[in-house]
Amino acid sequence: MKNDIYDWSYNRGYIDAFYGTFLTAGVRKLAEFTHFFDRRIIDGIPNGVGFMSFFVAEVIKSVGGGRISSYLFFYFSYVSIFLLIYYFLNLEVFFNL
Repeated sequence: MKNDIYDWSYNRGYIDAFYGTFLTAGVRKLAEFTHFFDRRIIDGIPNGVGFMSFFVAEVIKSVGGGRISSYLFFYFSYVSIFLLIYYFLNLEVFFNL
């Protein structure tokens, strides 16, 4: 009994072990997760959009042939396809009401 009380008081009631195990390690794991989420997810979305727009522009440039009219044709055709898809998807939502 005397040794147990001595060990407990010598280790300051094991407060440091509790603090190191639960609080410090937990905060470090949370910091690592938020760092990963910020670098890979939050920063990855704009980087991916920029990367994809670069490749789409290169494809359009190679298909276009260097004339402004062909660039405008491809641009308006892609926009019209997107608007048609958007219209038909919203049309289904409208009729489901």
